[in-house]
Amino acid sequence: MKVVFARPRPELSAHVEAVWVFESDFGLPPDDTTVSVPNGCSRLIIPYENSMISTANGQVEEGREKGVYFVGVRDGPAFLRTQPKKTGLVGIDFHPCGAFPIFGVPMAETTNRHLAVDTLLGKWGQQVIDQVHGLKSVDQKVGFIQAQLLRRLQGSKKQNSVVDYCVAALRASGGRTAIADLEQSTGYSRRYLDLLFRHHVGVPPKTIAEIFRFQKFYQIWAQRRPYDTFAQEIYDSYHDQSHFTKEFKRMTGFPPLRFSRGVTNEFGRRLSQR
Repeated sequence: MKVVFARPRPELSAHVEAVWVFESDFGLPPDDTTVSVPNGCSRLIIPYENSMISTANGQVEEGREKGVYFVGVRDGPAFLRTQPKKTGLVGIDFHPCGAFPIFGVPMAETTNRHLAVDTLLGKWGQQVIDQVHGLKSVDQKVGFIQAQLLRRLQGSKKQNSVVDYCVAALRASGGRTAIADLEQSTGYSRRYLDLLFRHHVGVPPKTIAEIFRFQKFYQIWAQRRPYDTFAQEIYDSYHDQSHFTKEFKRMTGFPPLRFSRGVTNEFGRRLSQR
């Protein structure tokens, strides 16, 4: 199994957080729990060999081979599996407010959803499916998709500076910036900020803050640090142990100690180390 990262085109860097390729001779390990956890990003997935099945919120979705799919921002885990055969897919992760200026679809319509791009984006989506899977090499597929995203972005005026500012503030503080502070610094009410975020990001600022806060500890786990070595750090971000446990379980499906000691999630670990 390997996860390889490619550099996003400079013109897309304000919108695309990561471009990556997953390849395996045997698919995802059948004896491992593979979980995609919330990171505040929406995602474009292009399975070019084998299909990937995800289970989230009780719904089972299949990313079929030779398809292209858009996955909105998630606020809970998605459990992944494949058939045990050669597997390859390209993934593009968008900054929290990076997908809306490109696609123009209200992000609330995609939250926690796994959507075929021909359904979501009509003719453009179908053309992308047909053309990207006609290309032979992975590098060609990656280059083609980025060129198509750039073409959609050109001339777009859908960026919102208020949302950009709030997302940057929340990320810089690891999700610890109070929403009341965002109200004061922007001059907008919490209700209006919620509306802006749902439209441009897919979830309200409180949820993005929770995701960023959780990600600090998920990254520590990805570095293979034992749970005991960072247990005290949770009090910098959470009220108490029970608050941390509740939030961590909501994001991963597991209590933190069980996840740290009993879940390998090698795909998720490698994907987080970008």
